[in-house]
Amino acid sequence: MLINVHGHLLPRNVWSDKHWDLLASQVASSLNLPKETVFEQMLPQIWNIDAERLVEVMDSAGIDKAMIMGVDFGMSWVGEAPWSVEEMNHYIAKQVEEYPDKLAGICGVDPRRGERAIKILEKAVEEWGMVAVKIWPVTGFYPDDREFWPFYEKCVELGVPVHSHTASVIFPGQESKWADPIYLDGVASHFPDLKIVMVHFGAPNWTYKCVGIMSGRPNVYVEISGHQTFAAAMPQRWLSDLRYYLNIPSVSAGRSIGDRIMFGTDWPLGVQLALIGLSEEVWVDWVKKIPEKGKEYGLKFTQEEVKKILSDNAKKIHKL
Repeated sequence: MLINVHGHLLPRNVWSDKHWDLLASQVASSLNLPKETVFEQMLPQIWNIDAERLVEVMDSAGIDKAMIMGVDFGMSWVGEAPWSVEEMNHYIAKQVEEYPDKLAGICGVDPRRGERAIKILEKAVEEWGMVAVKIWPVTGFYPDDREFWPFYEKCVELGVPVHSHTASVIFPGQESKWADPIYLDGVASHFPDLKIVMVHFGAPNWTYKCVGIMSGRPNVYVEISGHQTFAAAMPQRWLSDLRYYLNIPSVSAGRSIGDRIMFGTDWPLGVQLALIGLSEEVWVDWVKKIPEKGKEYGLKFTQEEVKKILSDNAKKIHKL
């Protein structure tokens, strides 16, 4: 079984018009295209994707299960989306219902919404069957703010992991400083029964910091979506680093870091907007062939290590 722990369905109503406009400007500038081309040809490829299309892509790539998440950017300066947070998460839940054996839902909600965030999370898990929650500190908060303690307590009560963005950001209206993984260390310390997933494994600036935190916090995990570009462009460096991470012993509870790394793609954002450059098929194949690729640089990886990354770890963490 192959599991992708990071995917999206993003109809236009999940983000504000201001956000889409700024994103189009940014993509147009990076690709040297007219902004109108991005709006007319590229963004509709994201807006028109539904569960049926996602499953087609998964089948082509050999992905057995994908976790798709809601996206709550409303409290950033780009403003609220046409859909409420409840409507957005309900949409994700309904899409999952179409393919329950292939898809799993992750609730997306900003913990700054306070009691409303807790109620949304409760409904998402208890009524809609979602298996985790995703937060985006890059919209303007540090996740170790004591204001969010009741939110994390609810996550522990419901038994759901918290996925938190830990990577440099390119989206307008967001700032990378909020994503520094060090601000999850205190959360992991105060809530040892809370599973925390560091999304994007700190790419590219904080990956070593993520590893340092994981070595002392057995309840902290990572996923490798967003690493496609670095693996493809610098395979020797990326594989050498991975070998180093897998060799590091955990100083707490004897839980190896290799048991806490998961596969992810961030589809469709990276591919459709040319931000990552590797299709689902290519990235899946790349990770599957890590033992073979490692030999080219004198690095030894086992099939068991790769199997943990591609499926076993996600199964255990998310009870799939």
